[in-house]
Amino acid sequence: MSGMVRHRRRWRHVVRVGLMLVIAAVLTTTLGMAFQVHQVRVEGTRRFAPTEVEAALQPALGSMSLTLRATDLRGAVLEVPWVEEASVRVSLDGIVHCLIREREPVAVAIDGSVVNLVDHTGHLMGSPRGTLPELEIADFAPFPEERAALLAALPAIEGAAAAKVRRAARLGFCSVALTFHQIPCPILVDPTRPDQLRLARRVLEAWQRDTHAAPLRLDARVDGRVAVLPAPEPTETPA
Repeated sequence: MSGMVRHRRRWRHVVRVGLMLVIAAVLTTTLGMAFQVHQVRVEGTRRFAPTEVEAALQPALGSMSLTLRATDLRGAVLEVPWVEEASVRVSLDGIVHCLIREREPVAVAIDGSVVNLVDHTGHLMGSPRGTLPELEIADFAPFPEERAALLAALPAIEGAAAAKVRRAARLGFCSVALTFHQIPCPILVDPTRPDQLRLARRVLEAWQRDTHAAPLRLDARVDGRVAVLPAPEPTETPA
């Protein structure tokens, strides 16, 4: 066999190997682009815009869908304060699908200049938006466990008072000032002892029968007793 024939065969082999490498590189690039995450879809939002959830999933963009863990992405979504539950699925066509369930606000938490929505567990949900709940709770920021306990006791409190709470302000440990829609004055009470509100209502009714006026405040924090702060007497204007 001549040297020229051997050279031609060797050259053809090099060309075939090179062509196979080029094809493999093209296929790798094409498959990589096919499996690369390029879109995030969020569903289930009603009160809140999906932008915060999309931001939580943003790091997934550009990653290989085969290497992403849906549980890790779900954990990032659950860090959004108004998200109660989420399911995340990564499809092979490069799309992250996220279905979320929003927390339901039951009150507006006011702590100085900071205002948040809060759900029934006392969890802060972020800045108010949409239609706001009627209930306000104030000054519980350093005491999240007391905020949660107050909201848990709310049905018992409203049942004992036979009225809906409009505002609850923390005064101290086991001490809140409650303002009701149907009661003309605030009542101070230990939220862990809501039965005191029944006694407070009876005292209020008796006071109004006798004085034909509402007091400034009732204090029902001591078991079996209700202290009344009378309204000041109207001053007479000189003739």
